[in-house]
Amino acid sequence: MTDPVTVPDTLARMDEGWGTFHDQVTALPSERLELHIGEGGWTRKQMLAHIATWHDLTVDRLGRFADSGEPAELGEEEDAINARAARAAEGRTSGEVLLAMSDSYRRFRREVSSLTDEQLAAHEAWAASIIAGNSFDHYAEHLRDLEPARP
Repeated sequence: MTDPVTVPDTLARMDEGWGTFHDQVTALPSERLELHIGEGGWTRKQMLAHIATWHDLTVDRLGRFADSGEPAELGEEEDAINARAARAAEGRTSGEVLLAMSDSYRRFRREVSSLTDEQLAAHEAWAASIIAGNSFDHYAEHLRDLEPARP
């Protein structure tokens, strides 16, 4: 599926993806959030902190883009960002991580709603691309991480 070309379409795709993802997350017993995804992988709680971290980074990047009109690059490597998100989750309860993830989505959605269709399409749809990559496409990527482990 192609990225949406208008802000209302983008928000609708975000909300649909978030709704599906969030429903799956909240259907899990909290103790399942402490279990690892696969052999030696993150816990589900760490994965949810990772989602929140990317929401927050995207809010920051879109804000800088709205101010300057130029795409805003990441300040560090993706692996370092992901490792920091996973470490930060270790000292938090599942409830704190869930709340932070939901709050980050609200900030993300609010930032996207402040964009124009022209900004969404500018620079070869840079904003549309990072929005998709850090919302509906990202949720779809991690939905399988919420499934029960297969024997």
